Amino acid sequence: MASCAAGFENAPEQRTPIDLDIHGSMPPWLSGVLYRTGPGTTRIPTTADPSKTVDIQHWFDGLAMHHRFEIYPGGQRVSYRSHKGAEDFEKRIADAGSYPGFSFGQKGDPCQGIFRKFFTVFRTLRDMNVPAMQTPSGQSVSVTLTPDMPGWKVDHLNLPSPSSGPRYLVAKTDADILQLLDPITLEPLVGATYKDLDPRLDGPLSAAHSCRDHETGDFYNYSCKIGGRFPTYKIFRISGKDGKVDILAEVKDAPPSYIHSFAMTERFVILCVWQAHITQYGMSLVLNKNVAESIDYNWNPKADTLFYVVDRNNGGLVGKYKTPPFFCFHHLNAFDDPDTGDIVIDMSVYSDNNVINLLYLDKLRNLNMENHMLMGRARRFRLPSPARSSAALQVQDAIVDLTLPQPQSIELPVVAPSVYHKPYRFAYGINKLDPKLHHTFADGIIKLDMASSSDGTPGSGTKVWRKPAHTPSEPIFVPRPGGTSEDDGVLLSVVLDEDAMRSSMVVLDAKEMTELARAEMKTVFPIGFHGVFAAQKL
Repeated sequence: MASCAAGFENAPEQRTPIDLDIHGSMPPWLSGVLYRTGPGTTRIPTTADPSKTVDIQHWFDGLAMHHRFEIYPGGQRVSYRSHKGAEDFEKRIADAGSYPGFSFGQKGDPCQGIFRKFFTVFRTLRDMNVPAMQTPSGQSVSVTLTPDMPGWKVDHLNLPSPSSGPRYLVAKTDADILQLLDPITLEPLVGATYKDLDPRLDGPLSAAHSCRDHETGDFYNYSCKIGGRFPTYKIFRISGKDGKVDILAEVKDAPPSYIHSFAMTERFVILCVWQAHITQYGMSLVLNKNVAESIDYNWNPKADTLFYVVDRNNGGLVGKYKTPPFFCFHHLNAFDDPDTGDIVIDMSVYSDNNVINLLYLDKLRNLNMENHMLMGRARRFRLPSPARSSAALQVQDAIVDLTLPQPQSIELPVVAPSVYHKPYRFAYGINKLDPKLHHTFADGIIKLDMASSSDGTPGSGTKVWRKPAHTPSEPIFVPRPGGTSEDDGVLLSVVLDEDAMRSSMVVLDAKEMTELARAEMKTVFPIGFHGVFAAQKL
């Protein structure tokens, strides 16, 4: 088995906070809460026979577990607690002895007859109109977390009123389901959909990675409704001031696709439709009841990737661009070029979409030279300044400014909060030096320099933190109060020590990429997805 295999097994829940063992020196200014979410349960004993289990097949379908690392002022104490996020759903699986409803990649019974399969189409179409979450923990929602997401009516809830930090958290995924969490206990409080926030947001697909204006609090995402030859993508904004929902634009000429994230600048929202096309005009989702089996893996080198540019302030489509095909999970950042007015978008790209099939748990638990994990390569796209016109949009070519080499691969990328949607230099993420060398999910945390050096070489200022037999997770950048440079701060990552079989919250100096301290657990933290830091206001 792969050395990181323990990170893809069931993890123990820790509802009562426990203190972690601190090694090294925590920066005295660092205080607040690191929230993380991801799968925590992958094998569920059945109610009828506890010796038998329902095994989750795809990493993205692992049942939710939410986590809270609290760093106390002075750097002398770090506590940890966790809470399952899908207990009612887990009970449904245990009682049924199978995985019910929609999933990302849970495969159905291969012996199911064709007539029975088509019969399920009608039931599935009916179920698509039923609220996705009958109870707060009735579905698994565990990809990203948004503190105090606008649009919710929460006055009737018994929410905490912390002196600092969020009043509530909202967990999101690539479907339209949402889960509101208590920020202290992490208990699921409300299950909802985007449609509950506004009936116009009636599509079953959305992006786990929304965009947020950190000055206004405005929240941006898309909703995708499948039907007919082309789906309808609705790009929307939820006001941070009053929770009002505005549909900024609709895209009706793009194929249905699995889109995990999108981009935003100070002037525009950009929806990128890459090649993860859902077959049969989207109806394969209904037949398969999962996303992974519904994607077309027969790579079409002529199926361009499309960029749709939406005016953030006035709404409406103002630009459409194309580029040769690629696949992507995550954007690094995007910004308006102050010199040219062009839109610059940095993404972690793959040459095809087969990486989705590498994320089945049986493969992740058995990584080796033949079965190794891939990492995306940073690519910079430039969209020539869009013309503001109500006339039919002319499709322009996107320009590829650079693609960094494989040793500088990056996934789960983040940037400093001060440069969200603005010109920037550094991105941070997980990295693999050589996919065939170290048989683990990731073997380093990279600081990617997206600027060119004096000799014109992109990425020449890149640095990497790497430690033998350690598997890191997504790094989160925390700026030092009063810091003046973009990289003045620390990175927080939960790292698995494969020899000791225990995990730690590791603190890295973001400027030098050296380890400052770690808060060590006595257990293995499940390898998960994404997190967010809420600073303590002193």
